[in-house]
Formats: sequence, structure tokens, C-alpha cells
Amino acid sequence: MSDARDPLDVDALVCGGGVAGLFILDALVARGVRALLCETTALGSAQTTASQGILHAGTKYSLGGLVGDDAQEAARAAEMWEAMLDGDGCDLRGVRVLSRECYLWRSAGLVAAASLTAAKATLRTRPEAVAAGERPAWLAGVAGEVLRLPERVIDPMSLVSVLAARHAERIRKIEPGYSPALLSRTLILAAGAGNEELARAVGVDAPMQRRPLRQALLRGKLPMAFGHCIDGARTRVTVTSERVGDEVVWQIGGEVAEAGVAMSPDTFERHVRAELAQVLPTPLPPCSFASYLVDRAEPRTPSGRRPPRSHIGAAGAVRVVWPVKLVLAPVVAADIAESIAASLPPTRATDARWPEGTPRPPIAARPWEFITFGART
Repeated sequence: MSDARDPLDVDALVCGGGVAGLFILDALVARGVRALLCETTALGSAQTTASQGILHAGTKYSLGGLVGDDAQEAARAAEMWEAMLDGDGCDLRGVRVLSRECYLWRSAGLVAAASLTAAKATLRTRPEAVAAGERPAWLAGVAGEVLRLPERVIDPMSLVSVLAARHAERIRKIEPGYSPALLSRTLILAAGAGNEELARAVGVDAPMQRRPLRQALLRGKLPMAFGHCIDGARTRVTVTSERVGDEVVWQIGGEVAEAGVAMSPDTFERHVRAELAQVLPTPLPPCSFASYLVDRAEPRTPSGRRPPRSHIGAAGAVRVVWPVKLVLAPVVAADIAESIAASLPPTRATDARWPEGTPRPPIAARPWEFITFGART
């Protein structure tokens, strides 16, 4: 058996086994690039497993008055997802689609109402008003307008499993401190928060910022719910759902998750329950609660706010990648793969594989599979 530290003759090595890295690997292989991927923990850990899986079509950005490049990029990405989920190109028909639509409703107030009007006027994919008699039961009592958004919601870990299974022999787990820069002509850093240390190790300047969230989880006899409650330009609450046995878990993001970073777990629980009581028309059944912290790792911006677009940085043979949003990962992957494939010589060695005995990384668990929930209230 050869030493896993021996140099390998490959065109590209992808560091990071989240959605971004797996999409990049798939796009490279599809274009004939000899590529391998390495991961130090589990595939989809950290940001991917914490993702709510909403394939945004630019709606939230337009609600915030951002109808420029970021909304357009998200809309283009959404079109790519539609094609892939239907089996065109990168075949994602095996990915679990949790919902084919999300709902958008507002908190009471004229500012919020004006925001919905602006959204309908500016979005490439227009929301559709839902008549009172056609609304799901969990939104049946909303006094104002409810919109239906053609945004699919997927299970992110199902996506990880589909992409990983397609390239099982090209994906391996390596120990921290391993020096992958010696193994390939091009090194692609797609490891989220891990990009900071990896870039430093190979002498590349890649300024990064972390925007933390405290995500909330509710578990009980809940309805399957997918949607955003807005208040002016703010996304007050975003709810997505997953069936777990005979119960449903709600994952709750949006502004409530940003505010929760500064709160204790107990204070955050009270805050989340109070917010839901205000934005939902009917009381929820008794539910158990849990929360967890996660960092959104991104390229640094002067203001510290979310970058307006996905990011690909280049320094010699190194590419540093931050998709910024899950929905943008295939766009980033296509751009990188086209660039690398165009620069390769026509005659190269056969496809590469990891040495025998190099272990394969597991698939990460979703947060509700390992986090302890509190008492049901």
C-alpha cells in the first residue's frame, strides 16, 4: 500500500467536503479534469448540515432592496437547480425535495405591506397571492396577504449523499495538518471556516469573516411548514420542516437566529417562542426546544455584512471559494471547472484515485439527530 502522503498526479485537489466542495468535484470530473477531494471530519459538517435547504430565487434579497447582482445571481442559480433536480446536467433526481414552494407572509403594519408590494414588482420569479381558503392550516388565520414562492426546499444531507456516492473513489478523509498543496497542480479551498487556516498554510491571503447564528429547533406534533415572515425589509422568521418518526422538527432561522447569538439558551428559547406567537395566527402544540450555534464563513467585507455575491479568489495555483449561499454552489462550481479545464494540456495521464487504505469520511448528522432537546411545553 502506498503512503497517503506520497505525491499524486492530479489536476486539482478540492479541500472541503461540504456542498461547495462536492459540487466543484462533480463539475471538474464532468469536464474531464482529474480531481480528488479531501475532508478532515465528515461530509457536510458545519454550514451544510445547518442549512435550511431553501433554494432562494432572489426573493429575500429583493425584499431588502437589493435587486442588483446578488438577486440576479440567485435567480440564475435557481434555474440551474430546477434543471438538475429534473435530471438535466448534474443529475440530482435522487435528492429529497421537502417542499416545492415556500410561503411569504408579513407582520402587521404598513411598512411590511409595502415591502410585499415592492417584492412582487421587482422579482424575476413573481410570488403568487394565495386566497384565504387555499392557505395551509398553519397560515389560515393570517390577517394580511400571503404569497406563494416557487422556491423548492431540499434536504441538504440528501444532496451531500447523492454527490458523494457519485464520486466515492475520489473522496477521502485526511488528518488535520496533512499537506495537500503538494499533491496537485491546482488547489481549491472550499472548506468554509477551514479556508482561513488552509490559506495560511499555503501562504495565501484570504481574509475571512464569521457571522454567527443561533439556530432554533422545535420538535413535536407540528405541521410541515416552509416560509418566511417579513417585517419591512427584515426576514423576521424563516421556518423549514423535517419529519422525524411520527413528529416534525422545525428549524427556525432569519433575524431571530441573528439576535439569538447574544442571548443565553434559556433567554433565546423565550424569545423564539414569543416571536412565533406574534407571527403565527394559531398557537402551537406542546413542543420541545433546542438551539445551536453555527458560523457563516465568508470573505471579509468592509462593513462586516453579507457579501453581495459568491466569491472565488485566485492566487497562483490556489483558488479560495465561498459560495456565500447554498443555492449559489453550482454556479461557483461551474465557473471554477470551466476555468481549470480550459487551462489543461490536451494530453494527460489517466484519472487518479486515492491510495488504497485511505479512509472515507462519513456523512455528517443533522443537528436534531445529536442535540438534546428540553422539556416539552
